[in-house]
Amino acid sequence: MFKIAFALMLLVSATSAFAGEAAAVVYWNSAAGKTLRARIPADADYWQLSTTFALQSNQTYCSVASAVTVLNAMPVRKPVDPVYAPNAYFTQSNYFTPDVIKVISPQTVLAMGMTRQQMTETLARHGVKSKTIAGDALNDQGLRTLLRKTLGDDGWFVLVNYLRESLGQEGGGHWSVLAAFDAPSDSVLILDVAKYKYAPVWVGISTLRQAIATIDTTSNKARGLVIVSK
Repeated sequence: MFKIAFALMLLVSATSAFAGEAAAVVYWNSAAGKTLRARIPADADYWQLSTTFALQSNQTYCSVASAVTVLNAMPVRKPVDPVYAPNAYFTQSNYFTPDVIKVISPQTVLAMGMTRQQMTETLARHGVKSKTIAGDALNDQGLRTLLRKTLGDDGWFVLVNYLRESLGQEGGGHWSVLAAFDAPSDSVLILDVAKYKYAPVWVGISTLRQAIATIDTTSNKARGLVIVSK
């Protein structure tokens, strides 16, 4: 009888742990993910970003792909890439204007990626406003309040720099785009620009906060958010 009770206790414990993990990280095509995506608010950034959502063109351009995803969703002047001429559209090639290269070169991004500060400075070269927020400067409530405010249809967009390992994913530091906030599950939707590797994922506020509070070894500062507006 004791063995049966002990086995049941272990089963309950394992089930609870799995449920907690599932609540923290829920992938787009899972059963829980289908429930969450069915209730994306009508004014969420998702609806604008889904039409401009870029796949990073190589394995280190996550920052650039995230930036062009947001810029193409905004009412800003867009450059013409010869590939798409005469149509104006941001690409991961024409993002690197002469002004942007003064901040960081394509070769440096290929080798090391991009820090929060470099992201804000390069975005400014494209005529938008951007504000960087260190992940270790926010608690759960502060992050929740900020994202509830910025992820609606208000002209603001949010780029997120986080540690994949904190989400149980393979890889290190990564950039992507936040697209929606789901109040009942207290989670946000990350549109992963490495979509050849990971589907969009809903991440609990507490888990996301821990992921953006990790240290970027290039800058020796915390990862975090960049808020972009016209």
